[in-house]
Amino acid sequence: MKLEGKVVLITGASTGIGREAAIEFNRAGARVAIAARRKELLDELASHLRDPLVLKTDLADEKQARAMVDKTVKHFGRIDILINNAATSIVESSDRISRDDLLRAFTVNLLGPVSASQQAFVHMKKQGGGHMINVGTPGFMIGVPFYTPYACSKAAFSAWTRTVQGEWADAGITVSEYFPGYTETGAVAESAYGPIPMDLVMNRGKGFLARYFSGARNGNNVARDLVKLAKKPRHLMFSTFMERLAGFVANIPAIRIPVVKRMAATARKKMEGRHV
Repeated sequence: MKLEGKVVLITGASTGIGREAAIEFNRAGARVAIAARRKELLDELASHLRDPLVLKTDLADEKQARAMVDKTVKHFGRIDILINNAATSIVESSDRISRDDLLRAFTVNLLGPVSASQQAFVHMKKQGGGHMINVGTPGFMIGVPFYTPYACSKAAFSAWTRTVQGEWADAGITVSEYFPGYTETGAVAESAYGPIPMDLVMNRGKGFLARYFSGARNGNNVARDLVKLAKKPRHLMFSTFMERLAGFVANIPAIRIPVVKRMAATARKKMEGRHV
C-alpha cells in the first residue's frame, strides 16, 4: 500500500520511537497526526513535518484518548492508520510494587490504546477499512525483572490485539502486532528511587543471550519497520529474527529463568544504594 496522502495517527510521538515514526511517515508522504502529553515537544517535532496535526493527549484519560481520534478525522476527513505506541514504564521490585502503580500502567498501556482503538474502529468501519499497529514487547514473554507494571500491562495489550485481529477482520481492519525488542529511545523509567536508565537489566558481553539483549536498536530502525509494516500489513512482525528467537526461548523455563536471574542480579548491582 502506498502511504502518499494516507492519514496516520501516532501516539507517544514526542520522543523516541513515536518521534522517529512521525518523521518517517511524513517522509513517505503520509498526513501525520502526532499525540503525546508534552505539547512543547510535539511543537518542536511539528516544525520538521509537513502540516501535521498536533494533539496534546493524556491516554490515561478515556475522553482524551477518544477525542484524539475524532479530532484527527475531523481535521483530515478520515483515519487510515493508528499506531498505538505510547507507554509508561515503572521500575520496582515485584514484592513492593504498589496497586496504584499497576493501575497507572494498565491505564496508560492498555486502557488508553483500547479506547483509541475502539474509537478508530468506528471511523474505519464507516470508511470501509483501516490499519492499526500495536507496538508490543517480547519482554513480557521473557519476564524482565523489576518491570512488572510494564510487562503485565503489555501482556494484556498483546491479548487485546490478538482478540480483535479476528473480531475486526470482517470490517476490513487489519490489526498488527509489532515487537521491536530492546530499543534505545532515551526514555527514562519512573521509579521511587529516581530516574532509571533503560539498560538496568543489561549485563553487556556476558553470554550469548546477554549480548543479544544488550544490543539495542535505535528509534529510527524501528520507525522504518513501522513504515514497512504500514505499506505491507501483516498480523505479526518482529523487528529481527532474534526477537522471534527470544519469544521461542521464553517458552523454555530451563533457559529463560537463569537468564532472568542474571538480569535481576545485574539490576540489583546497578541499584545498590537505592534499596532494590
